[in-house]
Amino acid sequence: MRAAVAPLRPWAVVLLAASLLAGCVMFEQAPAPLTCDPALVGHWIPLPDSPQDRVPLGKDDYADVDATCHVRLRDNNRQDEPGFDALGFEVDGDRYLALGFKELEGLFGTGKEAAPPIPKGMPAGAVTLLKYRIHDDTLQIAMLDTVAIMQRVRQGGLKARETDASTYLFEGSPAQLRDLLRRHPELFDAFDGKAKTLRMRRAKAGK
Repeated sequence: MRAAVAPLRPWAVVLLAASLLAGCVMFEQAPAPLTCDPALVGHWIPLPDSPQDRVPLGKDDYADVDATCHVRLRDNNRQDEPGFDALGFEVDGDRYLALGFKELEGLFGTGKEAAPPIPKGMPAGAVTLLKYRIHDDTLQIAMLDTVAIMQRVRQGGLKARETDASTYLFEGSPAQLRDLLRRHPELFDAFDGKAKTLRMRRAKAGK
């Protein structure tokens, strides 16, 4: 994982906090087949009362999600519009996005066309997860509680392999990883609007 060198976009803020500042938590593979959630399609604008509003976001910043769940990011401070595929899955009614190294490369907008390098000790199919929900055209995205996860792994409360300094990997089959998500919803920040969840609203047509 690497630091972004350009002004951060709403989605990148979430991943930067999850994967750079406190460490990195990945899953050996996607816990279920990845599909496009039609509910994500639209033009999304960060809500001003989101906890992330302490990070500067221009009034013209947005994320466009097309019918294939390809996300195009717009930062008013940049000329390019990086993109990535936001594919995910559902477990017992909870919805998740799975981002592999290719998606993270697109998210951070490095502009490189070559395949991103795989970090030491990581399988090529490893992903990080975001949990999300949509209600009344408001999208909330919760990231993994990396600090709590690392503490519990070190204390023996969770089983994950440390692949590098402050980098942990949950291993197992898709079924085992789904069971992990069912048994430990606390792996993610809560959707209470008080933690690190990013909130965005779907703009109405013509807005």
